[in-house]
This record gives sequence, C-alpha cells and structure tokens, in this order.
Amino acid sequence: MTGHCANCTRHDDEHRLERHEHGQTLLLEPVSTPLILKRRLGSRHILLRVKAHVDYDPGQFFQVTKLGFGEAPISIASYSKEHIDLVVNPVGTVTQEVIRMKPGERVLLRGPFGYGYPMHYFRNDSLILIGGGCGVAPLKGVMDYVSQHRSHYKEVTCFFGYREEKESIFTKEMRAWEKNGTFKFVYAYSQPPAGFKGNTGFVTQYIEQSGMDNRGKVALICGPPPMMLGAIKSLQKLGFTDDQIWISHERHMKCATGMCGHCMIEGKYTCKDGPVFRWDWIKDAKG
Repeated sequence: MTGHCANCTRHDDEHRLERHEHGQTLLLEPVSTPLILKRRLGSRHILLRVKAHVDYDPGQFFQVTKLGFGEAPISIASYSKEHIDLVVNPVGTVTQEVIRMKPGERVLLRGPFGYGYPMHYFRNDSLILIGGGCGVAPLKGVMDYVSQHRSHYKEVTCFFGYREEKESIFTKEMRAWEKNGTFKFVYAYSQPPAGFKGNTGFVTQYIEQSGMDNRGKVALICGPPPMMLGAIKSLQKLGFTDDQIWISHERHMKCATGMCGHCMIEGKYTCKDGPVFRWDWIKDAKG
C-alpha cells in the first residue's frame, strides 16, 4: 500500500487510515517510571530516557508531570518496547524543572496521546523526512521505526535544518545510519558562523535543488510553522500532491484529551486528532 492512494477520501480522515496495528495502552492517569538516561543533545536540548513498557507510534506525545509545577506535552523521539526517549527544550517552568532530574529519579507520565505517523501505510514507499530544529526529534522516532523495519521501505532521504551546526541533535546516531547506508542526509544551517564550509541558508532550497520527483514517495515534515509551509511549497514545485505530505501540527496543548480546547484547529484538536495530519485534511484551516 502506498501513501498516496488515489481512492483515499475524507473517510480515511475519520478512521485515521486504520493506522494502529496493535492495541495501545493509554495511560490517562500519571504513572511513575524511572529516568534511566540523561544526555545533552546539541547546545539547546536534553534527552531524557525513561523506562516504559507501553506501545506508541512515532509522532505521538506524552504528558510529563513535575509535581508542584505542572505538566508539559513532550514529543517522542524513539521507537522501543523498553523505553521512551523524550527531547526537552527547557523554555518553560515545567521543562526547566524536568531537566534537573537525575537518572534513578522517577518521572510522572501519561499517554501516549494523539495520532502519529501511520508507518504501516507508507510501506513500499520512499520516505522524505524534513525537519527543522527541535522538529527533528519526532522524526527520530520515525527513523528508529524504519531502521527496525528497513525492508518495508525504499530509499529514505532526510533534509534537516538548524540555525547552527552546534544545535544539531542525535548526530551520533545519524552519522552511524549514514555510514551504513540506512538513510541519506542533507543538512542546512541558516545562521552559520563565518567561514562555515557546509550548506548555508534554509533547508527548503536544498529540497528543490534535489530535483527529485514525487513517484512512490511520501514526505513527513516537522518543525516551525514557517519552515513547514516553505517545505510544502518546495515539495509542490516538485510535483508532490497534498495527500503525499504529512505534517506534525503542534499547538499549545493542555489536557491532551480534547476537553480544554486550547489546541483546536477549526474543529480538530491537535492533541486528539493529531498532532500528525495529512496536509489535505487541514490545509484550509485558518488556526
């Protein structure tokens, strides 16, 4: 099955392409689990690995609670039956407190919430992964999944953009994947230091310069809204149709169950109906 079936309709949207192949364990109440690894990623982010035996899909998220401070939605950057990798950008009170935790301490989680990337729907396709800044983190979960099911997919090319090279995340893993031929990578840096020898500017220009066609391909995008819109325009110039493009459309989320309405996009809740959407499902939304 390809990711751009001509017969797909809005009925797909309602049933989310029957994307869940396994029964998921949804934790609505916070569950205590140990932090087993803490690692700095680049100059801005912290990886927290927690022990967990719960099913989840790439692109979903968990609510992370710090008692006395509140909770925050954090995207999943892994695919494993044994643990969950959470990439934290400490920009708020909760996240600043969470990153102070040490391995061995226990964190409170609930989830997973929302719909992620329907990886089984993309079987036999080539994948184009496009990420900007911390938006690369959810795509790392996609990459973990693909690396564990490599025979299910054709060529995988990653276009990742950062302001500076020092902000890059998961560089060790991506070098290994590139070296063994699992994935191809194109990086671009919009604010590099003087004398930088790599690709400069926005990653979208390198998407267009690739000259790729849209045959047998789907594109998965995650990053700041202006970057995602730019990437969509670049893909459209190359012939990609709206149903070949999937985005992670993050909004400020609170309850994670669609009750509070903070993340609504014209009748759709990012936390409940997303955060991953096919572009033709939400392209006309004004939110």
